[in-house]
Amino acid sequence: MKNALLLLLLWCPLFSHAYNQPSVYDFDIKHWNSADGLSSNSVRSVSQDSQGFIWVATLYGLNRFDGVQFEHFTKESHRHLASNSVTRLLHDSQGYMWVGTKSGLSGFNPLTLQFERYQILSEVTAIIEVRPGEIWVAADHLFRIHNGRVSRVQQVLSQVSQLELVDEHIWIMGSEQLYRMDLDGNMKSYTLPAELIQTPVYDLYWTEKGLHIAGESGFYHLDADSGLVQKCQLPDQNSAAVYKLLRDSRGNSWISAHRKLFHKHAGQPWQHITGDELGSYPWFSDIFEDRDNNIWLASFSDGLYRAAVGNIRRVVPFQPDAVVRSVAVTPSDTLLVAGQSDIGELMADGQYHSLVNTEQLGSGTVHDIYWPDANHMWLATDNGVLAYQRDTKQFKAQFDSLKGFTVRVLQADIHGGLWIGGVMGLVHYQHNKLTPFALNTELESRHITVLQQTNEQLVFGTTRGLYLYEQQRLSRLGVGTALYNSYITALQLLPGGHLLASTLDDGIFIRRTDNSWYQLHSANGLPHSPVVSMTYDAATDYIWISSHKGIFRLQAADLDQPGNLDNLPIQDVLGPYDRQLGTVPGRCCNGAGHAKVAFWQQQYWYPTLKGLVAVPAELNRNADKPVQPVIKLVQGQQSYVVAAEQPRVVLELDDRNISIKYSALEFIKPAALQFRYQLKGFEQHWHDAADRREAVYTNLEPGRFVFRVQTRLENEPWATAQTQELELVVPKRFDETLVYRGLWLVLFLFCLYGLIWLLRRNTVHQQQQLERLVKQRTQELENSNLKLNELNEQLALLTHKDSLTGLRNRRFMFEQLPKDIEHFQRNRESMQTQGKCVALIHLDLDNFKQVNDQFGNSAGDSCIQQVAGLLIRETRGSDYVVRFAGEEFVLVLRDIPLELVAQFSYRLNELVAKTVFNLPDGHRTRLTCSVGYAVYPLELLGGQLINWEVSLQLAEMALYHVKHAGKNGVATITFDQQVDAFEFEDSSHVEAQVERLLSAGLAHFDLKNSR
Repeated sequence: MKNALLLLLLWCPLFSHAYNQPSVYDFDIKHWNSADGLSSNSVRSVSQDSQGFIWVATLYGLNRFDGVQFEHFTKESHRHLASNSVTRLLHDSQGYMWVGTKSGLSGFNPLTLQFERYQILSEVTAIIEVRPGEIWVAADHLFRIHNGRVSRVQQVLSQVSQLELVDEHIWIMGSEQLYRMDLDGNMKSYTLPAELIQTPVYDLYWTEKGLHIAGESGFYHLDADSGLVQKCQLPDQNSAAVYKLLRDSRGNSWISAHRKLFHKHAGQPWQHITGDELGSYPWFSDIFEDRDNNIWLASFSDGLYRAAVGNIRRVVPFQPDAVVRSVAVTPSDTLLVAGQSDIGELMADGQYHSLVNTEQLGSGTVHDIYWPDANHMWLATDNGVLAYQRDTKQFKAQFDSLKGFTVRVLQADIHGGLWIGGVMGLVHYQHNKLTPFALNTELESRHITVLQQTNEQLVFGTTRGLYLYEQQRLSRLGVGTALYNSYITALQLLPGGHLLASTLDDGIFIRRTDNSWYQLHSANGLPHSPVVSMTYDAATDYIWISSHKGIFRLQAADLDQPGNLDNLPIQDVLGPYDRQLGTVPGRCCNGAGHAKVAFWQQQYWYPTLKGLVAVPAELNRNADKPVQPVIKLVQGQQSYVVAAEQPRVVLELDDRNISIKYSALEFIKPAALQFRYQLKGFEQHWHDAADRREAVYTNLEPGRFVFRVQTRLENEPWATAQTQELELVVPKRFDETLVYRGLWLVLFLFCLYGLIWLLRRNTVHQQQQLERLVKQRTQELENSNLKLNELNEQLALLTHKDSLTGLRNRRFMFEQLPKDIEHFQRNRESMQTQGKCVALIHLDLDNFKQVNDQFGNSAGDSCIQQVAGLLIRETRGSDYVVRFAGEEFVLVLRDIPLELVAQFSYRLNELVAKTVFNLPDGHRTRLTCSVGYAVYPLELLGGQLINWEVSLQLAEMALYHVKHAGKNGVATITFDQQVDAFEFEDSSHVEAQVERLLSAGLAHFDLKNSR
């Protein structure tokens, strides 16, 4: 075989361009390394035991993995482990795990975690199971292990590097020859090419095309006809070291080479996975498929990867930058794809045709699409309505009067004509005439965001609320709720009469047929927000909902359940913990305007920053396997390893303080797991443990208890959660038996009888004295408490700390900050040389009043305390955090590099937004914040701004700019080089001076919004 690429192409037919062909981007990918608890980033082998745990072999020990936690097994903790440098793992048919290391062979029972050492003392390079109870090991010689006894295979006397079992034959890679041996010992040898002799061989792999060899010198194949070992090229027609080959259960092929990873779906060509998709250079020593068909990739230098086929597909490389904003189905049943740099259509056979490029479209975003007929297409953009004619390919503005206006809605009127909505309000087009909506003047905001219509009514959303127009009357919906002034992002009218409206900050509002409103938010079941699209599938009765972090769906019929909807079943299709190959976690559907989702070819198509996401409409999530909890260990004065299906653990006599370690084997969404546990017979209620995987009990009484643990995924009800139980037996000591206690009782009664006559005559007298003393002491204590309260109040006025959070208060800041400025001025030259400054960061929590209104003042105080703790953790010891007022904080960062101030401000903004705040009543909520920052000194023309009060005012002005710009962002004020420092010498007129500079274009706000 001279053309080695032909060998690889024999595994699949020619490439098909059909849109529904699987892609490497369909894989959900997750990565773990030493920062996640892995003992080493250099992983050499992966296996799975009968319980489902993943075992990871590294150069610094063995790891057991449940999806979140790595448990370490080393030579120091398990003396029968031959070495910490583990090279190979094999889980045999009898449930035993074989561990090859650089210093020999060990093995252990995964249920009991008892290790054994075997008499093989050199580096183990391969382990195979020939038949039940018989293991062959490649090391400095070829070894056979049968029923625990080690012997050498005499037919092969040289060093052996790799083994492969094919039917009744064993392929053996020696240092100078390749051997094939049957189980009776008959052997045939094959000559190796010169470049394979005395060079490392990493894998032997058999397919229907024969034996393949992966080695340091490249990729080889044994020609069955000629018996010659011939070199092959990789799919990119290059040659490199090859480490591992795999054909998985779905028929997909994998090849791991030096800094390369190749993947091929059955019936498709090879795809090359690069560092851009994985986040690091692919260089894998092992590829392993577990029982759930997940693919595990063991990296030589970057830890462990897991690839799994998800619920969705990603269609990527049909546009220059792959950023898509809008999708729609054309009259010719193709999918129109509007991106940042191109507009085109995707055909049913997978072909993509560009229609409009960037030069024709300009820099505007396409918000909605409308077809007056099959030959014309109208686009709602940031610069009015643009029209495209397919036959002549002409592109022009459709309405001159709408030029310069952002148009978000192009919706056909059921009664004839077209509704057009945008920043100019609502406009109706019919008979070549534009007519403004007669009631535009009654809208609090004329910025139309969404619109839907039925025969009887017209419902549309704005940036300040939701409106209903019927029978020539306009009414505002959601009076008395947070919907009243909310920014409406999506709208859905259901056939049964339900109305769903999603908002930017307040979740989804549901109006049921009885006109009652229900708010679905993060605290009562909303998986992720803000929601950007909603669509209804009448065939399945599902409402499909997307956000920037994922996709979920719910049954419309569930909206009819009586009472509130706190237990509304929601199916998470694509969650914030999912990461597809080539994307980051938590980013999904960034559609614009109305065209945020399209139903085409029995799939829902969503625009993303990385191409399109397609989800089958008939997606069946009921087949998902429930997550089963596992009890691993009971730790007291000694460890009690809990095997699978073990019903009972009997503790030692003195083991009364124990911790129970449990887990759940979930490798797709491990971060979404939640636990709760109960010790039946000891307590009545469940403990909600969130993601904690340990239960601690102290001072247990003798008896029999049943430890129960449940696990579920977020947003799933506990009623359907799986349960694991373990009986705990706490035996009685002799001093706890009835005989022992009876002896003490007799002694006690005898002594009591001897003393009772002494106590009787003094009882009344002592009781009277005690009552007087108690009354006296009670009065003294009340007086002391009053004085102590007065002193505490005085002390609180004099202290520099805030009583609620423990942070510094304003008094401290105004006393300390001038000292810090004086210190900076004394070291001014050194600080300027190092590029350092004093940074003032003003932070204010957004919509904090809603927390107090909804959950009470105690919840608000709790949130402020949690935010204070977050700020303390993120600052250095030399910095200080000040509670400035209410939910406002000021951070003073001393001697900080100037270029890190903005990064630190953005990080604070993101951390607050990502944090889930636990409230005292058990609810959870999220907050965002607005951040304004300024630095001291500020370089300006004519010198530096040396008045720190001005810097503080600039930070406050930047904060208020974020508030007016929509909140949840970071801003600062930057000045033109023409601005002179003397203009800020008078700090009492700084705001007016800045306003003048802003209007003159000599200053501007540098704003980064986190939405």
